[in-house]
Parts: sequence; structure tokens; C-alpha cells
Amino acid sequence: MSRGNDAIPTWSGFNYQGKVMLFYILKLLNKINIDKDEREYSVNIEEIEDFSIICDSEYVSFHQVKAWLSASKWSSYSTAMDKLLKHRNEALNPTAKCYLMVAREVDDWDESSNTYKGSIELYKHDSKIIGVCDVKDLIIQEIKKYLAEKGYNESQYEIVYSELCLYLDDRIALMHKQGIKKRDYIIQFSSFLDIINQSIKKEHVRKEFYLKEKIYDYI
Repeated sequence: MSRGNDAIPTWSGFNYQGKVMLFYILKLLNKINIDKDEREYSVNIEEIEDFSIICDSEYVSFHQVKAWLSASKWSSYSTAMDKLLKHRNEALNPTAKCYLMVAREVDDWDESSNTYKGSIELYKHDSKIIGVCDVKDLIIQEIKKYLAEKGYNESQYEIVYSELCLYLDDRIALMHKQGIKKRDYIIQFSSFLDIINQSIKKEHVRKEFYLKEKIYDYI
């Protein structure tokens, strides 16, 4: 049966792509300790790959993200992997990592016929592929880790998650409105940190408001 104009698979793919990118960035933020690391990190969205990580103006990793639930063979991703290697070569950084990030296991990835496995890493978290239904929980896990490290209340994870997703949606929507020549593909990691800090302040304001309303009702 034809899918017709059903946009759900496309929407799901873009949604997965954005959330996987957000998870990767949060995981990296927790790993590098951004407060002590003097290097400048940013992410390039869509200009080169689905997303690419930049450190001090140098590309350090390239990421192809696919939410294809019907693809289980490495050959299904050969076009995407060719692009990864091409863009790494053009970046003139032979040490840059290339990641294929997929929503289901690639059954034959480790077979000798896979000529890409020496140059491209099939991305996994805790030895597992990040499924479409797994990515939200993994983002929340990294948010809680960040909040705990900074001495914030982990229970604030929900508002932080919501604000980060809204921010990313707004940035991508803005990119689509801009002309190609004026489009800004780069987001600084500091912008994500600002959103986290602003979210925590919003939660404080919300709690203070509810407390005042309760006091008012009591009086």
C-alpha cells in the first residue's frame, strides 16, 4: 500500500535526528567539564552533515543520523557513509571521527565485507544502538547528571528538557526561514548552557509563584 502524503516517517526522522544530536551534545558537555575546558565548542547543523562538532574552529566529528527502521544491512547506508568520508577529507582533519547513528541494529556491521567499519564508527551508547523510543530517556539521564554535577536539584530535569527541545525547534525553524546565504548553521555550546541555566531560574520563579499563591489562599 502506498504511503501517499503521509509525513509521519519524515517527521519522526527529523525529530530523532534533533534528539540524538541533543543527547550527544549533553553527553559531551558532561565529559569535557565545560567550566574548566578553555576550548570553544559548537555544533554545525545540516550545512555539512546532519550535525558536526567543532572545537576551536576545527571539525572534530561528523555525524550521519538515520531513523530507518527497515534497514538492517550496512550496504543500506553506503551513500551516507561515502558522504561522511568525503566531508572528513574536505575538512583536512584526518583525526576527525565519523559516526553513523542509526535507530536499529545493523546485523552485518562486523562482517569482513563491510569496507567502511575501519573508518566509520557505528555509534552506540553502553554498547547499544539508540532506538527511537530510547533517546528521550537518554537525554534526561544526561540532564540529571549535569544538574547533579552543578549542585542543582535533579527534579528540575523536566523543565530543562522541555526548554532545550523548544530552543532547538526554534533555531531550526529560524534557519528554514533564512535565505541560504544568511543562514547561520552554527550553535555554540554556550547557548545550550544558557538555556539550562535560564530553565532552572524559570523553575525557581514558578515555585515561588505557587508558594505565594498558596500563602495568599491561606490568608
